[in-house]
Amino acid sequence: MKVYDIWAEGYAATGESGGATLVGQACGETFKAACDKYATYDEGFKKLYDPLRLTYWGCKLFDNRHDAQERFG
Repeated sequence: MKVYDIWAEGYAATGESGGATLVGQACGETFKAACDKYATYDEGFKKLYDPLRLTYWGCKLFDNRHDAQERFG
């Protein structure tokens, strides 16, 4: 099993913006499995996590900072 960093991409919407954010870390056989596991012990993440789209609050999730910063830093 691998430990994954879970990063949410940056965003720009309705005059607001923010950079990529490290959400947390979790173990899993795959990145999706790690995100699913993280949702089981972080209630705030769970409420805004979409496991089908792999998004958090509408922002795409990544396993590294570089990819999470691609669109909006």
